[in-house]
Amino acid sequence: MSAPPRVSVVVPVLNAAADAPRLLDALAALDWPEDRLERIVVDNGSTDGTAEALTRPGVTVLREPRPGSYAARNRGIAAATGDWIAFTDADCAPRPDWLTRLLADPVPDGTGAIAGEVLAAELATPVQRFIESRGFMKHERTLPHKALPCFSTASVAVRREVLARLGGFREESRFFGDMELSWRMQIEAGASVLFRPDAIVLHRHRRTLGALWAQAVQHGRGTAFMKRTYPEVYRIDLGEQLRRLSGIAAATGRAAAGGSSDRWREPGYLALWYAGLLWGYLLGPAWTEPRS
Repeated sequence: MSAPPRVSVVVPVLNAAADAPRLLDALAALDWPEDRLERIVVDNGSTDGTAEALTRPGVTVLREPRPGSYAARNRGIAAATGDWIAFTDADCAPRPDWLTRLLADPVPDGTGAIAGEVLAAELATPVQRFIESRGFMKHERTLPHKALPCFSTASVAVRREVLARLGGFREESRFFGDMELSWRMQIEAGASVLFRPDAIVLHRHRRTLGALWAQAVQHGRGTAFMKRTYPEVYRIDLGEQLRRLSGIAAATGRAAAGGSSDRWREPGYLALWYAGLLWGYLLGPAWTEPRS
């Protein structure tokens, strides 16, 4: 039986002192062989004590002064030695068997990336329950995009050789750089994305309405980035927008029929989400540094 592949887990962090203990505990509990695993955390300029909170045996802490999580991920990639580079985020906690299930044999030839599932770490607030019910973070919902499959960096492993060929993430975009990499991988490298839903990362969803709005705006700006980058592939469908309006109407109908307090909140939360998407799209792409 051949040895398992060497894996490097790369996590960018920014002002994540509160999340760091949970993240590091989860990374320490991964059941991958220690001699085939490295844990790399990249501090992207934290000012809240994150750097001190990251000090833990078995964890390599790097610094990336250039702004943006994709620059931080590229810094981690450059230092990584694994055959596969696995990504998650500071507000996440992989389950112990995450890598075992993500990279289980067989991995078909031509697979460039393997995406795991992203589920809620907590459902303490109405906003968190709304995000989970709508599947905004779930690969089950987001991976089968209308144009091309796309993964998020909350739960994915990418072949090192594919990342090298593509030059890593595009660093100038603040949002949807993971989606752009997944599309570029398929278009330029001809590699596919494999989905393994039993490889689970738990994600701390946004807790408040203000945070939900901010996330929606980010998604809208990410959509604008993808539309500008792939104008012939990423198409804005009028029918899809109309279906969103009908979705709000349907949620309003369900609320009027009675039920839990969450059901009453759903129409307003949906309207807020779609308004944030539109506002973010109108604002356009957000850049971390001047475009060349």
